[in-house]
Amino acid sequence: MKENESTKKRMMFIKSEDYNFLTYNIFIILNGLDCVEGKSSLKDHRKISFLIDFISNGKLIDIIEKHLKNPNSKINEVDRELLSQSFTDSLLRIRTINQLVFTLTNEEFIIITEKKLDKLSICLNKQRVKKEFLKGEIFKIERNNINRLKSILKRISVLDITTMLAKLYYNNGIPDEQFIS
Repeated sequence: MKENESTKKRMMFIKSEDYNFLTYNIFIILNGLDCVEGKSSLKDHRKISFLIDFISNGKLIDIIEKHLKNPNSKINEVDRELLSQSFTDSLLRIRTINQLVFTLTNEEFIIITEKKLDKLSICLNKQRVKKEFLKGEIFKIERNNINRLKSILKRISVLDITTMLAKLYYNNGIPDEQFIS
């Protein structure tokens, strides 16, 4: 396990700007949500920017899960700050994700299935990604986290971004005026 973490850390520099980190998370998200060529697509690629924090930090999923189990409880200040930081980081990452999606499309790793203004529906071209990469031990934590998130937040791939953000952030005390859909 330590070897996997060490390898991932060597691959990362500044998480929000590290194209390797973002790329492998995009692949894991698309594959984990079964948004692959011939099956389905992720509606609105901008959701990836927010999902990355959740699959790379299980604590965020814990916060959402805890609040869903007890919706009348208040989220403590530490958890609210963690969610708020995730939201802010995700907003700042959207432009980078846009650029990366187009780069990965040009390299035929991602297929754009639909374009609507600034919202793209995308899927993973699994033929271009090694099976060992998607199934290997190194990204087991991220795969487990995307599966946990899928069990909590049904139909993530087709939810509109506003609904997804409400379920992940706004309903948990993060102000919604920061994002314009």
